[in-house]
Amino acid sequence: MPKKICFLLIIFQLCLLPVYARDYNPLSKFARGLFKVSMGWLEVPRQMVKVKEAESHGISGELAGAFWGPLKGVTYFLGRAIVGSYEVATFLIPTYKPLVMPEYIFADDYDE
Repeated sequence: MPKKICFLLIIFQLCLLPVYARDYNPLSKFARGLFKVSMGWLEVPRQMVKVKEAESHGISGELAGAFWGPLKGVTYFLGRAIVGSYEVATFLIPTYKPLVMPEYIFADDYDE
């Protein structure tokens, strides 16, 4: 039971990291990196939905979302994981601006 509570607290804190780091500073770079590494897998379902809505390559939306979406999502996930690992490893080095836009996965105001 205590392990489950500890695990849930860690997950909760990871989700709140973007709230703690509002400006571009070492804490924001570290939080951004941890968030990208831990939540990057959400790119797979996100890209499936986005590709389905876009109906790309002349294929119907459902087929494109089912086949092209996961491939695009896995590549975005790998990119976010690599950039997130880099940001965690170098959070004390003073280049604090984000390398990948959108800064967080859930930022809807950015079009690719």
